[in-house]
Amino acid sequence: MIVLAWTMLAFMIGLLLGLSFYIITGNIIYKSIFSRNSKIKKQIEKKKNSDEEIAFWDKNNFIDVSIQSYDNLKLFGKYLNNGSSHIALLVHGYGGNYCDMMKYASIFLKQGFDILAVDNRAHGKSEGDTVGMGWVDRCDITKWCEFLTTQNCNYKVVLFGQSMGASAVCMASAEKNNCNIVAIIEDCGFDNTYRQVCHLYKKTKLHSKLLLDIFVSYANRRNGYDMKQADCIKQLKKSCLPIFVIHGGEDDFVPTEMAYNIYNSLDDNRKQLYIVPGAKHTESYNVNEKKYIRKINEFLDKYNIKAKH
Repeated sequence: MIVLAWTMLAFMIGLLLGLSFYIITGNIIYKSIFSRNSKIKKQIEKKKNSDEEIAFWDKNNFIDVSIQSYDNLKLFGKYLNNGSSHIALLVHGYGGNYCDMMKYASIFLKQGFDILAVDNRAHGKSEGDTVGMGWVDRCDITKWCEFLTTQNCNYKVVLFGQSMGASAVCMASAEKNNCNIVAIIEDCGFDNTYRQVCHLYKKTKLHSKLLLDIFVSYANRRNGYDMKQADCIKQLKKSCLPIFVIHGGEDDFVPTEMAYNIYNSLDDNRKQLYIVPGAKHTESYNVNEKKYIRKINEFLDKYNIKAKH
């Protein structure tokens, strides 16, 4: 009996130690990626928006707008009503904010579009402590689309996203309430949240698969969804929307192969691909501005997406 008691005690201690290790380790890694105040996110945010980017929105008479998310967060955006039949909904990447979308807003403004640029949850002026990593953001995009119908029930919506925002607009493509969406343009998005997290994990000093498995398990439980199911390709296959896939040829943050994965998985009659030689992550516009703009305009023309007043 004494041996059995000691065995049971040792088992319980081991179980508690294992559970403590799981919770502490999972929480530390989780906060480093998903937290609003994570060090990784803060490093990206150190790049302050230029005076030109900040002034652009006031100069063009954008107004502040907000909505309530499905989980009661206040989400912030900048909206411009040009009296157009079409609107571009612009979604920034991890660690960014609506100001980052200035150059893309300019493209659509010149085409006569109305514009809505949003701050993702846990970014900018939007509430939230946990980054959506595209999958949760897709639900927020649906809410923004609902907001747009209150402004103009006949709006035709073009979703444009960059990096995490690019994945978010792809994932939003299959949401049943997004019936006014007519096209998707995604610049340097990842194809699957789990694959992207694994890729970034490999770039850290942590090389233990055990720690990765602990983090993924912990994150899935805490977020309430399986990161493997947060998949752009599966979502895009549920829709028939035309999509323009843009990616830097030298992107090592979101590997260029992910652009090919998305492109090659879809029907030929609704897709277009532009790989920008020499461009790193989010740098495609800067590397070849004129060609970038021309390619987007050609895509819009191909599907007869033209702003009407």
